[in-house]
Parts: sequence; structure tokens; C-alpha cells
Amino acid sequence: MHTMKKLLSAAVVALLPLAMAVSPAEAEYPERPVTVILPNAAGGAADINLRIIAKHMEKYADQKLIVKNIPGGGTATGTRAAYDAAKDGYTLMFFHQAFMGTAAQGILGRDFRDMTPVARTGGIDIMYVASRSAPFDSLGEMVEHAKANPGEVKVGVFLRANSHIVALSVMDSLGLDFNLVNIPGGGGPIRAALIGEQIDVGISVPGIAKSYIESGELKPLFIFSNITPAALPDLETARDAGFPELEAIGNVTNFFWAHKDVPQEAKDYWADKLEQVMADPELQAELGERIEDLRFARGADLQAEVDAQYALYENIVEKFDLKQ
Repeated sequence: MHTMKKLLSAAVVALLPLAMAVSPAEAEYPERPVTVILPNAAGGAADINLRIIAKHMEKYADQKLIVKNIPGGGTATGTRAAYDAAKDGYTLMFFHQAFMGTAAQGILGRDFRDMTPVARTGGIDIMYVASRSAPFDSLGEMVEHAKANPGEVKVGVFLRANSHIVALSVMDSLGLDFNLVNIPGGGGPIRAALIGEQIDVGISVPGIAKSYIESGELKPLFIFSNITPAALPDLETARDAGFPELEAIGNVTNFFWAHKDVPQEAKDYWADKLEQVMADPELQAELGERIEDLRFARGADLQAEVDAQYALYENIVEKFDLKQ
């Protein structure tokens, strides 16, 4: 019996290295696919951009990125789900500045700074378009008309969403008084209201606006960015129109986020992989057909960009008493 015990003990000792090698605690991250929550419905601009990134990521990452659309609550439902997910590195969030707006207004019931930016993966510079019956044809003419007729220019917004914050920021920067018209649902409904001449001005993006401008259903006003988009090479920039202060307002950025309690190892892993994929020529060609801005950022530079933008949102929320 004593000999048998010695043999069993020796066998256990011999198997220990093998057991330790496959121990979950020692396994290399990531062991399984990672879910990326998008707080918007499938089919929109952010969703398509994310799926392009996820597709090309398969060439670089050890596991797939699985897109999970969670719309609802003016994007708050999906954002809360990202906050409340397990902090194990297997849930990320992909979302733009609308997240800053809902957080600054207190809609989320969560602290914005509990989410940390992992990477910036390009952005969409938005533009303002006008209905064909609007009494102006450029940014300068719109400003002149709005100052001469306070409260007359009807700007379509989705209240408390990003289009609302953008309109308030334009009013604040230029000293204007718009008549803000609530159009729930975002870009599509706003575009329909413009074509139907129910409003004068609304946001769009060059790739979508191009066909409507060419058909004469909409009039281009300006793009917030200082870069003229390839889709509309004659489009005036805010800077060219003499209003460079608007440049900070109109970028919709592709940010990847992780909760602050997610292990740094996981954040660094995806920052590394996203940096690789954003330099991929095939991704640049495909994503570049949709967006002008393919800039990547991580670390301190990214955090500084996010902090500066969130400060702008907090300022607008305070000035216009939007805090809930």
C-alpha cells in the first residue's frame, strides 16, 4: 500500500506541469471571440464601418470580433449594456460622440470616465445641407439670414442626440438663434424632412448627400471639417467660409471603448491589433470609400482628444440646461 501511494504521488507530480500549461488562469488572452456592442441598429454608417474593421481584423487577431447591435433609448440601452458587461476583456463598445452627449446630459446614469478609449479608428466629417426652398445657398448666407431673422431658420435635430448638440454648438459659436425642430430617428428622417421642405437645414454626410445634391433635392451648405471630401470636391469648408471655430464640432469618430476595470492586457491587445488593421491597405481601400478620415490614435494622444471633446459637450449641456 505504501508503494502504491508513492507511485500515485509521483504520477500526480509528473502531471502537474501539463495541468498548469492548460490552466485557464494561464491561457493567453483572448481565448474566445470578443463581442463589440454598437448602441445603434444594423445598417447605419457606424455599423457598416465596424463590420468592415471586424472583417479585416480576422487577418491579425487570434479571435473574431462579433458585432452586437443594441439600439434603443436614444442609444442609451446599448451603452449601458457595455458598462454593465463582465469586466473580463470579452466585451468592447464601438461608438462615436453621441456617447459623450448622453453621458454629459446624465441620460446614461453612468460616469463617462468609467469608460476608457482603446483606439480611434477614423471618423466621418459631417456637413450641413439645406432644403431646396431654403433662402440661402452657403454657410455665410445662412449666418447672415439667421442673424437678420432670429428664430426663423428651422434646423432638424433629434432632441438630446448628437444632431441636437451639433446645432446648439453652432448657435453658441456663431451667436445664432435657430428654431430647432425635433425629428426622432436620426439622419434618415431628417433627410426626409429636408426633401419635404419641412425644415431648412439638417446634418448629413458627403457620401449620402451626394446623390440628393446632384438631383437638386438638397443644397450643400458646408462641411465642418477643413478637408474637402472626395465625394463633393466643390463643397465649402467651414474654414474657407470664414468660420474655423466650427471645425471642432462636426466629427463623428469611430472609437473603440472598454470599461476602466477591464484588464490592461486586453486593452493593449486590441489597441495593437486595431493599429495593425488600420494600416492594412485592403482595409484602407474599403473603408476609405466611405470615410475621408482614416487616422488612428491610442494612448495619451487619444485620451487628450477624448477629454477635449467631452469638455465641449459638457459646456453645451451646461449652457443650454440639458442636464437630467
